Amino acid sequence: MDIKNLIPNSTSDYGAIVFWVIIIILVISAIIVYLYYRKMSKKVAKHLNTIDQMKKSKEERVKELVEVKDKVEKMIEEEKNKL
Repeated sequence: MDIKNLIPNSTSDYGAIVFWVIIIILVISAIIVYLYYRKMSKKVAKHLNTIDQMKKSKEERVKELVEVKDKVEKMIEEEKNKL
């Protein structure tokens, strides 16, 4: 391979080089946009799941808290009985 073959000889050769550079840039940008979309869609799904949990009725949230409180109190009583 000769270095002279790599250097364009006419303006149409420059156009071909510019064309391929633009194609490569577009392909790379499409890949980046796709990866960004996948990352954001996961974040949005996680956020929507959080919103669904926030929409629970107050009674359900209080019920869950009471259950946790009862479990903790039961654990404390068991530890006191062991001592």
